[in-house]
Amino acid sequence: MYLALTFFTQEFEIIYCQCLATQIHFMWPCIHSLVHLPHEVIRLGPSICFSQWTLECTIRNLGEEIKQPSNPFANLSQRGIRRVRAKALMAIIPDLDLERITKAALLRGLRDVGGGVILLCPQKSAPCALRDCEAVALRDFMPATQMGDQICMCYWAKLRILTDQNCYTA
Repeated sequence: MYLALTFFTQEFEIIYCQCLATQIHFMWPCIHSLVHLPHEVIRLGPSICFSQWTLECTIRNLGEEIKQPSNPFANLSQRGIRRVRAKALMAIIPDLDLERITKAALLRGLRDVGGGVILLCPQKSAPCALRDCEAVALRDFMPATQMGDQICMCYWAKLRILTDQNCYTA
């Protein structure tokens, strides 16, 4: 297993970095750490306990949130403070945890139709009358529903299904 990981990292470096120092940024830390993984897990435990992936990911996420490029370090520290305060509040009051709120509640214009299905924007501003063939198909599909002579529908452009995939209209 160790040899396979070593060969993989060497081939990755040859193919993508071409053994050039100027291309070393293509060698991701997670690829390089594969060589050390077997020994380090035995010595230190799971990699989450000793690697800096978590810290690097947090720094990258905070860097993406910077809104004022004129003073990036002050802005970065304020973003970090804001995130820590939010996490502290969520720890004190679990009902504030935004992860538990559905995306439909967070984003304006979405409509949760139940069962994990969400209608996504954009939509037509006003209901449109169905053509006769569409109205007949709808009446056949829902025979128990009382429908008048003219049926009007609201059209939505996208639908998010249970697997978090988006379906688009033609």
